[in-house]
Amino acid sequence: MTEPNRFGLLLRRHRTGAGLTIEELAEASRVSIRAIGDMERGRSRVPQRRTVEALVRALRLSEGAATALRDSARAGRRVDRPAPALAPPRAVADFTGRQAELTWLGERVARGTAPGDRPDAPVVAVVSGPPGLGKTALIVQAAARYAGSFPDGVLFVDLRGLDADPPHPGELLLRLLTALGVEETRVAGDEHARGAQYRALLRERRCLLLLDNAADEAQVRPLLPGTGSTMTIITSRRALAGLEAVDRLTLPALTGGEAVSLLQRIVGTGRAAAEPDALLLGLARACGQLPLALRIAGNRLLSRPDWSIGYLLSRLSDQDDRLDLLVAGDLQIAAPFMLSYRQLSAAAARTFRRLSVIPGPDAGPELAARAAGLGRRETEAALEELAELGLLQPATDGRYRFHDLLRLFARARLAAEESAAARRDISDRVVTWLLDTAVAAGRWFEPGYADGAPASVPAPAPAQRSGPAEGSGPAGGSGPAGPPWTTAEDAGRWIERESRNWLGALREAAAAGRHAEVMTVADSMHWFSDRWTHWEHWLEVYQLSAASAEALGDLRGRAVHLNYVSWAFTACAMRPDRAEEPAREALRLAAAAGDPSQQGWAWTYLGAAARRRGDAAQAQEAAAQALPLFEAGADWDGYAQGLSLLAGSLAGAGRHREAIAQYRRLADLLADPGRAPSPLIGDVTAGHLHLNVGLSQLALRRWAAAATSFRAALPLLQRAGIRQSEARCRYGLGTASARLGRADEARGELRRAARIARRVGPTDLVDLVELALRRLAEPGPPASRRAL
Repeated sequence: MTEPNRFGLLLRRHRTGAGLTIEELAEASRVSIRAIGDMERGRSRVPQRRTVEALVRALRLSEGAATALRDSARAGRRVDRPAPALAPPRAVADFTGRQAELTWLGERVARGTAPGDRPDAPVVAVVSGPPGLGKTALIVQAAARYAGSFPDGVLFVDLRGLDADPPHPGELLLRLLTALGVEETRVAGDEHARGAQYRALLRERRCLLLLDNAADEAQVRPLLPGTGSTMTIITSRRALAGLEAVDRLTLPALTGGEAVSLLQRIVGTGRAAAEPDALLLGLARACGQLPLALRIAGNRLLSRPDWSIGYLLSRLSDQDDRLDLLVAGDLQIAAPFMLSYRQLSAAAARTFRRLSVIPGPDAGPELAARAAGLGRRETEAALEELAELGLLQPATDGRYRFHDLLRLFARARLAAEESAAARRDISDRVVTWLLDTAVAAGRWFEPGYADGAPASVPAPAPAQRSGPAEGSGPAGGSGPAGPPWTTAEDAGRWIERESRNWLGALREAAAAGRHAEVMTVADSMHWFSDRWTHWEHWLEVYQLSAASAEALGDLRGRAVHLNYVSWAFTACAMRPDRAEEPAREALRLAAAAGDPSQQGWAWTYLGAAARRRGDAAQAQEAAAQALPLFEAGADWDGYAQGLSLLAGSLAGAGRHREAIAQYRRLADLLADPGRAPSPLIGDVTAGHLHLNVGLSQLALRRWAAAATSFRAALPLLQRAGIRQSEARCRYGLGTASARLGRADEARGELRRAARIARRVGPTDLVDLVELALRRLAEPGPPASRRAL
């Protein structure tokens, strides 16, 4: 019995078994007499789904008989296998990873086959991402895994979306219709008619349609099923954002573990096991964890058995040669990149290659415009075009980033298409803008500017500035006016967001001998640095500026910046053992320059390091040395920090009553108009004063007094934006509240402290807070009677 006749014979058997004539079955099912006769005689090869369901209801078939009739109808519609031209390519035998993505696709397969799903809602999934990520390999693997869910077959069409003239929908519809069993002479000539013919055919079938490498929405839209159970998976370097009612998956690079596993499978576990895991991971990273690059590297190793993984990795370490080395036979990593690059408009291509000079990993439109030499609006359009083609990855807050290998490709295009003079001009323009803007942002945190001085008022030169103390950050700075930020918070966000870029520019300026600019940037940043002490690069910033001061022969400037280095060792790097050497050298240089203020700061940093090391006696001695020097230099910012150091060192020695007395001296100084520090420094110092008094009151078990001090400190620290100190303050307030029996308030403050500390530190505070919260939750005596 042939497949089409099987349905007709079953239908006749069920009709006669029910004692119905063709006419009676036609009346009951509302299917025409002629249609039923043609089906029983095998003349109708493709009974439609709704027709079969009408017959099942009219014949009142059992579940088993109904299923058998449906299956015979589906078999009559089935194409045994797609035409060879539309069969999927061979699945990669060593396919590795992508389990989350395969599961995501599997969920959509299940959704399309679940009972109760509407036949008029076909599933369409778009898999997009940059070149080299293995989009095609993923969907072919998915087809192999889920083929059993598609009884009418799997069809694969390469849409050749990156060709100069990609195939038109009409041509693609012809190929699909003939693959689905329609004779070419019966295919409609008009594209719209072809589309209708194609959708009518798919309505009665359950196929998996793989549309690979789509050019754009216009190419794909006519190929999508209108109704039925066919599922479509589209891949494209573009996001195809114009397609409606589709599920989207943006494919990332492989994880480090997946990339290493793929390399191991390509080169063989025996060879991979002979070398350290660190080398495999290094090779994976040099390949950007892109499947195509990993396959090329693995194939190169297979073709050169005398090469070790370490040898190939050493050759790939030269970024200028890496793309040229990632070639194996007809596979080369630059080839798919070039296909995308050739699709770009002139403005987008220019933006792409010039973005390679930006020092950091990402950039926003303003910096990109400086690099490209285009207007803001034109740059934004170019960035969107690059992201659409997968040559840039959208990051957060409207920023964009390169994949590492794409950055190298962009750099290669820049070298090939622009002169050496043009490249120098682009780099200088970017570096200068970053340095100038960093100075302008840092100025917002200078006392004179922050306290209301207009932007046109010149700040004192760096050589006339004093340095920072523990708890207030390094001090001083100046620079040109920059972007029109309306608040210090906006300027601070720019400093943090562009930190990798302006730091990279600082490195380039130092290497180029632009030493005065390096010192100016570092000087402008030191008022801000205490608000962001957990940034890991402050030490490098100040080491660069100290080296620049030495290169310029600036004796006093070197003392200032070595003081910054000492501060960074203690406050940022948590290496107080390394802070003494730069501070003592700064002390010597400041004495030679006749600068008592900088000598006072050097002693203050020596004391801060001693205090951090737990040497309270040495910290007190350093504070005693610093105070008269600050007084001689009329540096009341420094004098306030010297008093704070003295009080803190007394507290560190357990002499809390004496510490509180010194903090009262500091409070008197802050209230003295003739000797008070500048308002910005005064507010920061007052916040830390109340915080430290609260900690001493806690040590003296004066719970109510401690809570009062912490509440006074909190708004000052919040306004100053010093998050680590805010976390300590909330921990202290939570502890005092628990002791006073205010358990709910204690929990709230401790949880806020934990959230801040997890984000910005200090890390040791997280453990203390969690311990306190656990003790609050323990049954037993009230928290006020238990030690936290």
